Amino acid sequence: LPWPAMPGVAVSPAPAETDPGVTQKTGQSPPVWSSGVPFYPPSSKYWRIGGKWYDFAEFLDQHPGGREVLELARDRFEDCTFVFEAHHLNYRRARAVIAKYEVDAAVAEKSLTRTPRDGKSRPPQLLDDKSFYSVLRRRVHEHLVKVGHPGGGPTPACIAFFWATFAAWAALGCATWWTGSLFVSILYGVAASWLGAFGHNWVHQTKYKFWAYLSLDVIGFSSDGWFREHNLQHHMYTNTPWDNHFKGTDPFLITDPTVPRNWLQRCVLPYTNWIILSFGLFGNYIAHLTEVVKGNEKVTVWKLCLPLQLLALVARWGLWGAVLMYAWVGTLGVYYFSMALMNHNAEHCMDVTARNKSRDWGEAQLHSSADWGVDGNFFVSMKYLCLNYHTVHHMFPRVDFCHHQAVQRILMETCDEFGVAYRTGTPWAIYKEMVGSFASPRALLQEIVIYAGGI
Repeated sequence: LPWPAMPGVAVSPAPAETDPGVTQKTGQSPPVWSSGVPFYPPSSKYWRIGGKWYDFAEFLDQHPGGREVLELARDRFEDCTFVFEAHHLNYRRARAVIAKYEVDAAVAEKSLTRTPRDGKSRPPQLLDDKSFYSVLRRRVHEHLVKVGHPGGGPTPACIAFFWATFAAWAALGCATWWTGSLFVSILYGVAASWLGAFGHNWVHQTKYKFWAYLSLDVIGFSSDGWFREHNLQHHMYTNTPWDNHFKGTDPFLITDPTVPRNWLQRCVLPYTNWIILSFGLFGNYIAHLTEVVKGNEKVTVWKLCLPLQLLALVARWGLWGAVLMYAWVGTLGVYYFSMALMNHNAEHCMDVTARNKSRDWGEAQLHSSADWGVDGNFFVSMKYLCLNYHTVHHMFPRVDFCHHQAVQRILMETCDEFGVAYRTGTPWAIYKEMVGSFASPRALLQEIVIYAGGI
């Protein structure tokens, strides 16, 4: 059966039965949804990496990152190549490990529930040693080994900073409840934003998963949801229709550069984005809660954190408690989501033609992410919620943000060597470009290639 069309993506007819690694089926299972995006995993038994099939059943409990990420990559998405490449700095060793689990294509074909949906391109391939991203990964890995953090984990100073931030957040939360002060509530929102920045950091590092609960879930996000939709979806398919962020602010703020805007979306909403973003945390919470009710997300006690804070404030201060709640949630929404949207809506991030021509996945991330304020260490970067080295973060999601400044220097040197464009800007310039991207489609009616950089 032909695959359903995706917006902005050309989907070619299903491959013939003689094509390697695929089999035509007479029936088609319904899609698996991930944060509003339908996916069609081709197998419930095998993983596809670099156009080959692997059976990791015996490896699941041996995987250093845990079995959950492997099961999510297979069962919720359509291909595992990008996530495999992006999460293994020592990629040669990782490839040697998985080689023993390779399955013959003819065997894999018999168990496929769907024909892989690759559109106009062949499946993503593993990069060769001379490619831009492979060279960059080796250099970053060598640096991290040299500084004593081969896995890219946090330094003791980073860990101490986290616990100080957590303590400040807890103290300001108690002070808001005790004093009823609007000013203290706003400070509480700033502290919650900083805590969320750490949560974003921890959700990428399986070792610190509980700390992600203490950083994201306590302020109203879901680290379990982020573990899937952020790590395996947004990071792998950035600024494409498969990216859950791509429609996350619709219909108020339009981030898809290929679609037209109506008058309100052009002339009013981009310039009042801070009002919309002040409700961002509430919107995110309600959207995730809806998915929990539908059975698409985990049910956890952490989901009670945000409503319990509202109940505590209202119980003590009445309607003024609701104002205090909005004050800190609104502060977080404007602060946190402004930075996050700046990351992928700068002018160069909307250049669909350049992204489609990317020579590998790493270069595609350069065309999809924006950096600013790259002259400070991670203590200084916290004023930007450590999102200012975002290109580095997207290319090396498992590397703790305390290493971003050093990795960025390696990135610049490698870009110069390969002739790859890397742009940075000032915060104000990037912010203005973001607003312009909301207001005007910079790539109207162009086609976004999902697997750009994978061919």
